[in-house]
Amino acid sequence: MIFGLTGMSGAGKSTVCRQFQDAGFHIIDCDKVARQVVGRGEPCLDELHRLFGDGVITKDGELDRKAMGNIAFNDRDKLRMLNDTIYPYITYKVISQLQEIDDKPSVLDAPTLFESGIDYICDAVVSVVCDTEISLKRIMARDGISREAAESRLSSQHDAEFYASRSLFCIENNGEVAELEQKTDGIVAQLLEMSKGNYEKK
Repeated sequence: MIFGLTGMSGAGKSTVCRQFQDAGFHIIDCDKVARQVVGRGEPCLDELHRLFGDGVITKDGELDRKAMGNIAFNDRDKLRMLNDTIYPYITYKVISQLQEIDDKPSVLDAPTLFESGIDYICDAVVSVVCDTEISLKRIMARDGISREAAESRLSSQHDAEFYASRSLFCIENNGEVAELEQKTDGIVAQLLEMSKGNYEKK
């Protein structure tokens, strides 16, 4: 079975993902896949080059991520164009990877799970959320950025209700790590049962 893992920045998704991995789930890091599909010589990079011009390509033939970000994140139409271009490549590569693994359950670790549309292949989705103020403090501490920068990052993301309304499981992480781990253990157990065909949500 295939499960999606997504959520707000600063909510603790990485901690949850590690617990799934420790429990034996096969993890596909969709951020890593996204970097692979825009690698030098990849068809997706060629398409981005055609759409956005020479300014998004470095002299070494790599994607200039800063230049691409400056273009896309200051223009909603350009951002939509970027996403519409890369998401199909990401989905294709993820599905290819899923076909190569054995029969153990898989987790798609995907911050943009819903935006990419890849949630359609998931048997269930787990989201990790927290209060906005807590998220801001965690992002500032983790990335060493200002509150203004953290607020700007969060403003481009969905709120907790968006994730909760679209997920079978939603973990609220407003407390300590131990509490998050305890909540995750319960969901890990339920998803393992779901994978075996024995499931009743608790």
